[in-house]
Amino acid sequence: MYRTVDQLDRVVERLVATAPEVCTRLPLPETSRQGRAIAALRLAAPDGPPVDERPGVLLIAGTHARELMNPDLLVELAVDLIAAHRTGADLVLGARTWTGGELRALLGAVSIHLLPCVNPDGRTYVLTVDDMWRKNRRDNPGTACDGVDLNRNADILWGVTEGQTSCTPCTDIYCGPAAFSEPENRNVRHLLDTARIDHFVDVHSFSELVIYPWGHAPNQTTDPAQNFRTLPTGTCRPLGRPGYAEYIAPDDLAEFRRVAGRIVDEIAAVRGRRYSPEPGMTLYPTTGTHSDYAWSRHLSDPALARTYGYTIETGPAGDDAREAFHPRDPEPIKREVESGLLGLLQVAAGGAGADAPSTVTG
Repeated sequence: MYRTVDQLDRVVERLVATAPEVCTRLPLPETSRQGRAIAALRLAAPDGPPVDERPGVLLIAGTHARELMNPDLLVELAVDLIAAHRTGADLVLGARTWTGGELRALLGAVSIHLLPCVNPDGRTYVLTVDDMWRKNRRDNPGTACDGVDLNRNADILWGVTEGQTSCTPCTDIYCGPAAFSEPENRNVRHLLDTARIDHFVDVHSFSELVIYPWGHAPNQTTDPAQNFRTLPTGTCRPLGRPGYAEYIAPDDLAEFRRVAGRIVDEIAAVRGRRYSPEPGMTLYPTTGTHSDYAWSRHLSDPALARTYGYTIETGPAGDDAREAFHPRDPEPIKREVESGLLGLLQVAAGGAGADAPSTVTG
């Protein structure tokens, strides 16, 4: 039911062969821990501004190996966009219809970067050995335990063991021996370093959430001096600051809420599932996550452009964790989240209809 890593790669190859004027395969500089080549896909139609001058969006998935539906979701999003580009066909996602004209406009206005499977070694291990494996397949010397949680390994308060982050290799939430120690994560950083990326989404499962910063502490909008740049990193201890709250500028918080709300509305338009928009801390505290890193970059280095970073948690929680991570029927979940991602792309494009679902049927 779920695609293998090779099958995901073949979809990308077919898209590039079918629509080379729109699709560009972007080989990434690092292979996985087990030597697998990794590539991203860029979608940008030629009938628009120069690609490097357009708003850019980076969508990634497969960071956690057992969350199988999300890499499939990203390649299917690419297939649907290319189908609309070539035929002008509308895209019907449950009760939400995206017109061919809307989808073509997105391809002409936005540079869309997709990294469908950040963690190919982990996905292969899930499909062949252990269907609940979460991490990559790093060998951790001196232990019997393998793997790093790639969504705890980024350089944003790395190694601060707040909440669901650990320095213990045998846990599922091991942050690794150093920030960006993992080649799979350095590929994500490479895309952020080399492309204009205005919006970033890391697609995960589960809990029906649209998450925005911050993950390590509650948000506050009044004290700019209380910010992550003043906190120690690599401590392998919690923050140890009772009452600490992380600063976020009021305008930025309003923008995060606006865009998260648009994603939520587009998801709900498909079949009525209402995802919750919330700061990452509301789910549980974390450090070293991709979405917080994407947002933090311009705060750490003002020479960098700002990138609004989100995490989407696809699908509902339930008593059966396996069913939540890789459901027997992922199609309704993939359709609704595809609509949410199209809403984000429309926001990035800044075009007409960027504030509400524009075509609803049924």
